[in-house]
Amino acid sequence: MNKRYNKAYIEQQALRSKRVGRLSEPIGKFILDRSWEIAKSSFYVGNNDELLQMLVDEAVMRCCDKFFYYYEPKKSAANLIISMIYSAMYNKIESLNWRDQYGQKIKGRMQVFEDGRWVNKLMKYQKEDGYFD
Repeated sequence: MNKRYNKAYIEQQALRSKRVGRLSEPIGKFILDRSWEIAKSSFYVGNNDELLQMLVDEAVMRCCDKFFYYYEPKKSAANLIISMIYSAMYNKIESLNWRDQYGQKIKGRMQVFEDGRWVNKLMKYQKEDGYFD
């Protein structure tokens, strides 16, 4: 059986990290390795390395920021980290419905004429630089 990580070791490192008050290097490496693994397997969308890097960055920052808030000793630290990674990546992908990866809005309120009257609608739009040239 080929195991990618040792749950008991991760739990031991999590307890040590909690006691010291900062994440240990093995926990940090575990977070980074699992983030890349999950991004490449579950969120791979072709040859978009920039998107993968953004997802990994988001997941790593979320785990580093919130690990101690959610971690309870003697529970599975590895499972917590993996679920936090999935959650952070999923939330980032969902946020791309409203903004692109650079943070620019791609949806906004627009007035459209429908059924004989003007209506305010939330619509997706695309910015075109130099459209009126």
